[in-house]
Amino acid sequence: MAATYADLLAAARKRIQEISLEDLRRRLEAKDELVVVDVREKEEYRQGFIPGAISVPRGFLESQIESRVPDKNAEVVVYCAGGVRSAFAAVTLTELGYKRVLSANPGF
Repeated sequence: MAATYADLLAAARKRIQEISLEDLRRRLEAKDELVVVDVREKEEYRQGFIPGAISVPRGFLESQIESRVPDKNAEVVVYCAGGVRSAFAAVTLTELGYKRVLSANPGF
């Protein structure tokens, strides 16, 4: 039987670590060394974003992330609007060799 969207999302969430927006805010205020990546679409990014976040829309993540975030040992936090695209993005980053990836849930 083929997996459903809900199955894929549940599997992704089991594979990743999540961070709340409150914890992310605290870490940013504490000046922790984090790379924050916004995987929302450009139109969403223009409506507001976390200061210092790098915009890499989910559809371009695989082709752009290594040039935008070359350090695969950096702690990377991905976020989107609701925590779903970022969960899938966190799985992708892990598969690309990024060692310390968190997904913000809920999203922006």
